[in-house]
Amino acid sequence: MLGGHQSRKQFKQLFLGSAIFLGLVFILPFGVFAEETNSPPLTLPEAVKIALENGNEMKKVQFDLQQSELNYKKTKADLLLAPSVLSDLSNETALLVAQRNYEITRSNQIQVVEEAYYNILKLQRSVVLAQDNINRSQKQLENVKAKYSLGMVAQIDVISAEYELSKAQSDLLNAESNLQIAKMNFNQLLGKDLNSPVDLASELIFNPSNIDLKESVEYALKHRLEIKKAEDEVVLKTKEVQVNTNDYTPVISQQLSHIGLQISLVNLENIKNSIQVELKQNYEVLRTAERAVPLQEKSLTRANEYLKIAEARYDAGVITSIELIDARNEAFQAENAYLQAVFDYNVAKSKFYNSLGMSLEERMKVFYEEGSETVRQKQEAGEETESSTD
Repeated sequence: MLGGHQSRKQFKQLFLGSAIFLGLVFILPFGVFAEETNSPPLTLPEAVKIALENGNEMKKVQFDLQQSELNYKKTKADLLLAPSVLSDLSNETALLVAQRNYEITRSNQIQVVEEAYYNILKLQRSVVLAQDNINRSQKQLENVKAKYSLGMVAQIDVISAEYELSKAQSDLLNAESNLQIAKMNFNQLLGKDLNSPVDLASELIFNPSNIDLKESVEYALKHRLEIKKAEDEVVLKTKEVQVNTNDYTPVISQQLSHIGLQISLVNLENIKNSIQVELKQNYEVLRTAERAVPLQEKSLTRANEYLKIAEARYDAGVITSIELIDARNEAFQAENAYLQAVFDYNVAKSKFYNSLGMSLEERMKVFYEEGSETVRQKQEAGEETESSTD
């Protein structure tokens, strides 16, 4: 009797132990997953910093820079056995060029990540618009079918409504597919698993810029890394001329040094001119995009007003369901056109800032200032809405 009691006690202990173990097996992964998915939404500055630290593109140029640094040390050691002023200058320049290339890639990567960030915001909104369009098309089809059963509309109206619903469903699938690809591309830029969840903190908004072109050109001429890279080449060629200007260097070698210096000076001037042209072009693209947003907004307002009128006329039996479908399509297209205009503006602004040659710290400052301005505008808009409601 005692042995049976002890056996039951051991069984209970074994059962409880197994239950606890299984509970941990199921709870722990869920807890880890919840922690991953419940991480705070990613801001644009955070995304940029992650990409610069972990992105594969930055890893590649980092390795290239490390390779150049090792080659520099190796050449430096070799020159101890066979000293050469020109070889030493060339070695110094090669390392400097590698450093400049790394900085240029780093600067360009900021703009790439920023555009990818905006693209996801745009596509997320496109999915919402596409789903809204499906809902409208579904209601329209139900309405038309009801009227058709009463003999109030022709069969062509039903066929047209069915087609519009199918088209709306196809648009949603396309938008979702594009969003998935955009998120994979974004994760690749950040050095994450391609299928990692992407949750962004911002919204795609229109925040007009206040940019002075003259000041921007002056800034770019002082800070663009391409100019500094060309200036480094001029310094090297100048030193070559100085080294070769003596009675022991052949005249032809001296002349070649002078020509090399002139070529580097011309190249520097060309780069400065090209940057000014690039900045002017980016500025005009930005201004064009900035003007387009209010126009598309008015177009959207007009399309929505036409849709309201069309719905009222359809309910009154003045127009056909096909005409109502056309009005809804125009409103849907206007919504997407406005969304695209806001996206184009933000990308144009990003490219303009990138052409200034800002450092990462300065670019981050602009991000935060624009973010703060956006929050302030939203707060003011909310206060105006509340006051108008009161």
